[in-house]
Amino acid sequence: MKKEKQTAEQNMEAGLNSEIAVDENNAAENNVNVAEDAENAAEEQAENEEEPNPEEAMSRLAAAYAELENANKSLELAKQNLNNQLARLQADFDNFRRRTRAEKEDWQKNFNAVFCGELLPVIDNFGRAMQALKTSEADAGHLAGVEMIARQLAELLASKGVERIPALGEDFDPNWHEAVGQTVVEDDAMVGKVTQEIQPGYRIGDKILRASMVHVGAK
Repeated sequence: MKKEKQTAEQNMEAGLNSEIAVDENNAAENNVNVAEDAENAAEEQAENEEEPNPEEAMSRLAAAYAELENANKSLELAKQNLNNQLARLQADFDNFRRRTRAEKEDWQKNFNAVFCGELLPVIDNFGRAMQALKTSEADAGHLAGVEMIARQLAELLASKGVERIPALGEDFDPNWHEAVGQTVVEDDAMVGKVTQEIQPGYRIGDKILRASMVHVGAK
């Protein structure tokens, strides 16, 4: 009895092993079929894909290159326009700066001319005062004080660019001199020259503040 039971168990185990082997074989065959189907599909897809046309590829490449060239030309043109605008702005600014500086200098000269021109009568009065003190019996202290003030005024005018117009012994120049009389001279070299300065004249550069009042030598 025991022997028959062992035989039945062995037969049952052999049957299970046989079924497992069949299942494994079927699974392997299925895997092989799936792989073959995938490979066939890949080959079919590769066959269906069209090979690139060299002429079409070159045409596309040429079109892309032309587009890049046009874009580059547009950028170059925009850059040139910006450079031109910058140059014009720089030129306008330089002109504005020069014009402003020139206007400022002209304004300063005009202001100095007006201010210094109003001081000229004061200078004249100090000159007359010094002449009067020299011919009077006034003490030396008064004369020294007046001379010091007159010298300070002269230095102030000089700091503003004011200079006295040369007159005595110079050729008469109607641009700088105003003839108010004539002096008969024996020396021909003094004819047409300033022989006496009645009132000194002053100028700032080429701008006259007051012409010199003079006498001119004549025969």
